[in-house]
Amino acid sequence: MKLRKVTRLKVKQTFAVASAIAALTLGLGAIAPAHASGAQEITVWAMCSEAGEIAAAREQVSAFNGYYDGQYHATLTCKADMGTAINSTSVGSLPSVFEFDGENLAAYVYAGKLKQLDGLVPASVFNNELVSIQAEGTYKDGHKYSVSQYDSGLGLYASKKKLAAAGIKDVPTSWKNAWTATRFTAVLKALAAKAPGKKALDIKENYGMGPGWPGYAFTPIVNSAGFQIVTKGKAVGALDNAKVVAAFKTFASWKQYVDPSSDDKAFENGRVGLAWVGHWQYPAFSKALGSDLAVLPLPDFGTGTKSGQGSHSWAIGKNTSGDELAAANVFLQYIMKDQWILNVTDQNGAVPATKTALNKSVNYRKGGPLQLYADQLAASCGTGTPTKACVTVPRTISAAWPVINTAFGTAVQTIWNGGNVATALHTAATTIDQDNTDHSGY
Repeated sequence: MKLRKVTRLKVKQTFAVASAIAALTLGLGAIAPAHASGAQEITVWAMCSEAGEIAAAREQVSAFNGYYDGQYHATLTCKADMGTAINSTSVGSLPSVFEFDGENLAAYVYAGKLKQLDGLVPASVFNNELVSIQAEGTYKDGHKYSVSQYDSGLGLYASKKKLAAAGIKDVPTSWKNAWTATRFTAVLKALAAKAPGKKALDIKENYGMGPGWPGYAFTPIVNSAGFQIVTKGKAVGALDNAKVVAAFKTFASWKQYVDPSSDDKAFENGRVGLAWVGHWQYPAFSKALGSDLAVLPLPDFGTGTKSGQGSHSWAIGKNTSGDELAAANVFLQYIMKDQWILNVTDQNGAVPATKTALNKSVNYRKGGPLQLYADQLAASCGTGTPTKACVTVPRTISAAWPVINTAFGTAVQTIWNGGNVATALHTAATTIDQDNTDHSGY
């Protein structure tokens, strides 16, 4: 995610070895064969999150250059920290096209760094995107600013054998019959009683419990209590609402059952029976557990189970114009073809972000092992008040998201470390609202 740094809205923290990334990214600025003079040049920045995504970026750029040889030519540069790269680059120096963490879209629009895609990218491309991705890429009176090749999935992974051994028979079969938070507490207690280490759950504490991972992983607790972090323009009264406070008191009570997973392997090594994490762990978990692996929804804190959504997005630099803009537009449409969406999702395990590609995915289509994630994304809550009829909620689509993310993550960290729940959430809420006031509502 890798959030940023868990930034993925895939949303996990990237723990890739730096030397491996360096080796993979060498020469990314010159991956295509020589091209005919007169071809329209475009510059492309891609995120270096993991090996599969780096490979996919190289492959689609190389194919684009081959397909449009003599007409367009893309030069790819891989950025290990795209957030820093975009924030430190003036609008006039941005590339033609770049990939970024979708949670930051509104902040980049506010900074004047993204081109509106309305009237450029055909409506058919947007309409083919999952509703969750359409929500993430839309801002300011319904304008479109990005397209995405993949979305994310968040839920519980479970060992069916461990659940059975603990006498747990009411295992959820869809998001519509998720365990309540109270029942989930009992499940954790039962699992822990059977575990040698008396632990039951991995929440990827090793990703970091401060700003970053919680903004993706634990915002669903706020949403499941019936609120957005910011509701009707205010965090006070929403994030610190009594229902949200009660939900986080329950969350804090689970710490006794959580394996810190300092080795990042509490679940696959069998120390716990449940893991609260996203789609990117499926390859490792599936390899470790095989047919024993189940994918379940997160617990329901009163307004139905809720889950995170969103991931990497692609946009055009604000100052891109003329023939360069035309070429950048062609590039975006090219990489939104099913072929390239499936190429990257086959390598990084993410949820294909278009309806047509999703239907072709072995993992996510109906009957696939990760169908739950697709079902959840199809029931997106959008930016409205969460209800029991919807599941996935985009992180707050606001130019203030970096501040919101930091304030919320700090509150979660305080709560997890034993601090007062109501005080931590109220402090975060007032910080968010004061920032909004300071910026005249952005």
